[in-house]
Amino acid sequence: MKKIIITLFLLALGSKNLTAQIGIQTSNPQATFHIDGARDNPATGIPSASQQANDVVVTSTGNLGIGTNTPSTKLDIVSSTPGALKITDGTQGNGKILVSDANGVATWQNTSPSVVITSTTGSAVTIGGNLVWLGSAATVTIPGYYLISPRLITDFAPANCSGFIAYNLSTSTTSLVNPAFPLQEAHFASTIGNNNFIYSTNVAYLNAGTYYMLVRYGAVSQCTSHVSRNTASQNSFTLTLLK
Repeated sequence: MKKIIITLFLLALGSKNLTAQIGIQTSNPQATFHIDGARDNPATGIPSASQQANDVVVTSTGNLGIGTNTPSTKLDIVSSTPGALKITDGTQGNGKILVSDANGVATWQNTSPSVVITSTTGSAVTIGGNLVWLGSAATVTIPGYYLISPRLITDFAPANCSGFIAYNLSTSTTSLVNPAFPLQEAHFASTIGNNNFIYSTNVAYLNAGTYYMLVRYGAVSQCTSHVSRNTASQNSFTLTLLK
């Protein structure tokens, strides 16, 4: 029986002269190739949803339908039972999600425990009116929405010269490439005195790649000096993947 099905399937897909629809266990095929698993489809008309539940079809456009006779995508699965799709390739595991790479190849990836990425520690860098990399970086391997939690203290002089401080994440150290915040950097008002602080949490979609924290400030009056600190608690950031 298997040999017969395979032979008919190849004929239906490969023959240039064969134009008729082929039905296996049905005299009423609904597509180019149609298998009625339970042999419960009607002799005429359109099978009901419950009758289609055990059907497999291949349409003239190459769409494969399982549980449906009218697949709208290359693979269309309709099932009333949860867990209609099973992929066992060695990467599967409890709580994992299916993640695609740049070529569309998918593997199961961990999401539990939480994916938390801590950046490297930044350096003492002079900050100006244009975005500058402070030295902290973190590599994202799973694209998705992340909580971005920067930690930054800067020191400036004279007092009250800074009006605000702003940051963004970029996959480039010199310009905004794949920025976390495409429209505008995250801005924070300066405090009274000689310091700026960024301790917050924002949400953004990050692609796979290495992200660098870029910072700039807006001056009330020209600062003679404005330098970032160089400890992990005062110049770094954490990324937490949202499930």
